[in-house]
Amino acid sequence: MLIRSLRRIPPSFVLLFVFLAFFGWQLSQGPSHEAPPSPPSPAPALAEGQQKTPRIALMTFITNQRSYLHIALKSKDHYARRHGYDFIVEFESHTDRAVIFYKFDMAEKLIKTGKYDWIWWLDFDTLITNTEIKLTDVIAEELRNVTNPDDIDFMFTNDCNGFNAGSMLIRGHERSIKFLHDSLAIHDENPALQMSEQDSTVKLMKDDPASAERVHMVAQLKLNAFPLEIGCYDEAKQPWEHGTFVLHFAGAWAHVKGDDPTGQLMQKYEPDIIWGDWKDFP
Repeated sequence: MLIRSLRRIPPSFVLLFVFLAFFGWQLSQGPSHEAPPSPPSPAPALAEGQQKTPRIALMTFITNQRSYLHIALKSKDHYARRHGYDFIVEFESHTDRAVIFYKFDMAEKLIKTGKYDWIWWLDFDTLITNTEIKLTDVIAEELRNVTNPDDIDFMFTNDCNGFNAGSMLIRGHERSIKFLHDSLAIHDENPALQMSEQDSTVKLMKDDPASAERVHMVAQLKLNAFPLEIGCYDEAKQPWEHGTFVLHFAGAWAHVKGDDPTGQLMQKYEPDIIWGDWKDFP
């Protein structure tokens, strides 16, 4: 009789009974003593008065063979490793404009990563001749000299011809992208003028006061010094000297005789570079 009665129990009731029995067994085990996973540790708070160290990227490109390839790369890579900055170099240009405009594309890509507070563009025909100097110190010192430091997105230098874009600082902010796009638009709207990136940037600053207000001019000697052989200085008329931060051989072909003017100058000034000890690098 019992077997017949069990056969008449609906299957759904049997499943419910099994579930309740299992649930009751789980309750009888008591609370779990396993520790829950620890939440991620918060980033260490900055001490009062302490400022975050700006994240820096140094970028350049070289699209063909040069006699000074090694020393130009070495000085930049050595410097970036010494101070913990990122060094980005491109060996191909991917722009429909003149190759020099590719620096704008590189800057935009780096800004969009959100990884950097400042991006330093250096022409390839440059040497960092004093690797002890921290770029972050240069930035901080310059921003102390402006009324609204948070509004400054670009730091440029001049030479005897005016604006020189061979060594320039770009803030890693979307405002900087708009500035770069506006400069490119000026170039694209005036194809007959065959503007360089320097020409279009100068015109933008003249035509748009709001853009000009985001630019701070730095003394040439501080960020973009020229040697005695290339006497094209800003109003201070100060040539590079030993211990200066950066040495730029801009337009060497017009000032130095020989088959390889830039290579000759690179070879001459290489012994003057103040290097760091690689054992002390981060």
